[in-house]
Amino acid sequence: MGLRVFGATVAVLLVAYAVLRYRRQQLRRGEVLLVAVVSAALVAMAIAPAIVNPVLGSLGFQPGNERRIIGLLVIANVLSFALLFRGFSRDDSLYDEVGALVDSLALKRLEDSGQTIPHDCCAVVIPAYNEADTLPAVLHHMPDDVCGLKAVPIVVADGCTDATEAVAVAAGAVVIRRNLRRGSGAAVRVGYRAALDAGARVVVTLDADGQHDPREMERLVRPLLDGEADMVQGSRVLGAFEVESGVRHAGVKVFARLLTSLGRTRITDPSTGYRAMTAAALRRLDLRQDQFYVSEIILDSSRKGLSVVEVPITLRRRASGTTKKPSTLRYAWGFSKAVVRTWFR
Repeated sequence: MGLRVFGATVAVLLVAYAVLRYRRQQLRRGEVLLVAVVSAALVAMAIAPAIVNPVLGSLGFQPGNERRIIGLLVIANVLSFALLFRGFSRDDSLYDEVGALVDSLALKRLEDSGQTIPHDCCAVVIPAYNEADTLPAVLHHMPDDVCGLKAVPIVVADGCTDATEAVAVAAGAVVIRRNLRRGSGAAVRVGYRAALDAGARVVVTLDADGQHDPREMERLVRPLLDGEADMVQGSRVLGAFEVESGVRHAGVKVFARLLTSLGRTRITDPSTGYRAMTAAALRRLDLRQDQFYVSEIILDSSRKGLSVVEVPITLRRRASGTTKKPSTLRYAWGFSKAVVRTWFR
């Protein structure tokens, strides 16, 4: 009897809570209706418990002992997981809508600023989050042209709270300011979109922390213009690098083998941000990852049948400041999730 009273009480509280949220415009009508249905079911079971026997019997939970309670718990868990999944889906949808709005505002701000990206150029997308100290040196070493194409740096200031945007403007770079930080993958996508809209022939990405040498850019662009590849990845393994830790070095090898196996394209450096792509190849990619986007680019490129090659680069330590990357374990976990999401997608 106590359980029946408890169920009826929960039903009343659910209805009251739903009505309150609906009056505050925090719930939709469909959601209120769902709560009402669940509450009505709880009240019905409290008044006449036998009403659920046909449903539980069809599921193999016959009356007697604690079987009916177990059956109700199973059904309740299924409904809870369904509602939880729906909530996650709605949050993801809302997150994407907000991100799309922020991107549109950033590109509109670029258009209103009068900054232009020349047609048929080599656009160099540089995602940056609070890199005012390191960015000037990166832009200073940027070549004026690469393999006969004008090199145009596009700095995407991703929710920066320092002088990153100001130093980029002072150095003559095209600057896209995003007011909401979402991650390097989201920042790169905005830069890609601006470059493609302007009609760039080749698009390069490199980091703003000084680890990549802009003077090595021709190594990545030349194979594209010679028709040898659709995308060129820089590889510290084939070139030179300063090892940060033995664990991170081992992680590079593990993920390189994983991406090589999944993508059927030999990869030695799975996490480099230094790459070049033709505009035609970039238009074919479906990029969605806000973080750890490198694995997504590699897997989607191989799935689309694009030719991907690696060239040696030099990976240096940060010029100054602290890394924006998460700890080694968090980085490995995030990278793994990005691989799984892209593969199953």
